[in-house]
Amino acid sequence: MKMSLILKVTIGIAFFLPWIIYDNLKPYYPSIQEFLNVCSADDKYNDSSVTEGKHAKSLVEGQPDIFCEGPIYNFGKRYKYENIKHAFVFQNRGTKELKIEKIESSCGCIIGDTTVANVEPGMSGTIVVNYRTGPDTGTMTKSIRVYSNDPDAPVYTLQLSGEIIEDITIRPRQIKFGYVSLGEKAHAELDVQPRPGFNLEVKDVLSSNPIVSAKHKKDKQKNKYVVEATLKDNTMVGVWTGNLYILTNSERQRQVIVPFTGEVLGDVQVYPHRLYFGSINRTSECGKSVFITLLKKNIRINKIEVQPGFLVSELLAEPHNDDGKENVILRVFIKIKKDAPAGKINGILKIYTNSEIQPIIEVPVSGEIIEG
Repeated sequence: MKMSLILKVTIGIAFFLPWIIYDNLKPYYPSIQEFLNVCSADDKYNDSSVTEGKHAKSLVEGQPDIFCEGPIYNFGKRYKYENIKHAFVFQNRGTKELKIEKIESSCGCIIGDTTVANVEPGMSGTIVVNYRTGPDTGTMTKSIRVYSNDPDAPVYTLQLSGEIIEDITIRPRQIKFGYVSLGEKAHAELDVQPRPGFNLEVKDVLSSNPIVSAKHKKDKQKNKYVVEATLKDNTMVGVWTGNLYILTNSERQRQVIVPFTGEVLGDVQVYPHRLYFGSINRTSECGKSVFITLLKKNIRINKIEVQPGFLVSELLAEPHNDDGKENVILRVFIKIKKDAPAGKINGILKIYTNSEIQPIIEVPVSGEIIEG
C-alpha cells in the first residue's frame, strides 16, 4: 500500500509540476519567448550568412572581379574651362587576371587611361581621368566606362560630378538684332551679373564691328551691370556679325565675348547668303535652291547669271500675289552639269534687279566635285 501511494504521488508531481512552474512564470513568458526567438533568429542568420558568403565567393572563383572603392568622384565647385584630374584606384578581387580592354567617356572633354592593363588577382591599378570643363555652368555628371574581361561587370562605370561656376553670368549669351529696316536704329541690352560675394567691375566694352557701338552702366540696386549695344542707322544693306568684348576685373574672366548678328533689309532679301554643295560625285545630278524675297511691289528681277560654266541656273515662275501681301518669294534652282570637272567649286550667283540700292546681289557658290 505504501509503495503504491508513493508511486501515485511521484507520478502526480511529475505531471503537475511543469504546469505549476508555467503558471508561476506565465507573466514573464512573453519575454522568455522573445529571447528564445532572438536566439533562434541569430542562429538562422548565421547559417544564411555563411551560405551567402560562400555563394558570393563562388561568383568570382575562377574569374576576374573588378572593384573600385570610390566609383564616384565629386570635384565640388570648379570654374569654366578648368582642368580637373583624378585617379580612380580599382582592384582585382577575383582569382584570375583582370584585363582592361578599353576606356570610353561620355564626352570628348574627358580623357581616361589606365596605368596598367593587366592586373593580377589581389593587385590594384589606377585609371587617371582628365576633365576639361567647358562653357556650360551648373551641376555636371560625366561618365567613364571601363571595359574588361570581368564576366559579371564587362562595363564598369565611373563618374565625375560637381558644379561648374563662373564669376560673371551674361544674359543673353549672344545678341540677335534680327531684321532691321534700312535707315533704322536697333538696340539690345545685356545683363552682366556677378556671382554672390564677387565685387564685379566692368572696365570697358569694345565692339569688333564699327557698325555697333556699346556702353555700360552699373545698376547698384540690383548689383549688376547693363550693357547697351546700338546698331548705327547708316549701316549698309546685308548680313553682319561681330563680337562685344566686356573687360572686367575678374582673374578668370578678364574678357567676356558676346557675339552679335543681324541683317539690314533693303528692297531684296536672299537666303542662303552662301550656297554650299558639299562633296558630290561627278556623275551624279545635284541641285540647290536660293530663295529671293522681293520686299517692295515695284521691285523686279531683271537677270540671273551663275559662274563657272558647268553650273546652270533656273528662275522659277513668279507666283501671283493675290493675298495682298507685299512680299513675293522667288526661287533660283542651281544644278551642276554631269560633265563638270573634278575639283573645288568656286562660283558665284549674280542677281540683277531694278533696285537702286541693290542693283546686283552676289551669292558665293562653293563645294567639291569628286570622281565616282
